[in-house]
Amino acid sequence: MALKTGTSRTSSACFLVSLVVALAGCSGIEFGRPEQKPVDPNVYPINYKTDLVAYVQAHPAEMLNARGAYISAPALKQVGSESRYFVCLRVDGQDWRKDKMVIFYSGGINQFVDATSEHCGAAAYQSFPELLTMLSQLGGKK
Repeated sequence: MALKTGTSRTSSACFLVSLVVALAGCSGIEFGRPEQKPVDPNVYPINYKTDLVAYVQAHPAEMLNARGAYISAPALKQVGSESRYFVCLRVDGQDWRKDKMVIFYSGGINQFVDATSEHCGAAAYQSFPELLTMLSQLGGKK
């Protein structure tokens, strides 16, 4: 009889431990997991030029045969209902010009969209030779 009582207590204890673990899994209690910090959407994009060269290298079609490339410094601007860092990018060809607005989220490229005069009309552009060099190399690989 003592054996049955010991087994019964062990089973009950295992059941209770399993129940507590299952309930903890359903609750907000995190055992052994590191606490996740909230993401700051407005981290300054430190490597914005390098990231942009890599992005355009992966999606170069509309910028091949460029003769000039220009970029603005990152600025914090209202985009929709929130503020985000962005840069303006201008790429010139023989008979064309592309103006793009690059929006960053947490320091990385989030959107690469056509720029409007509202967003990039007053941008202070500076030469962006790294992009032009990469585009020239891609254009020569045809």
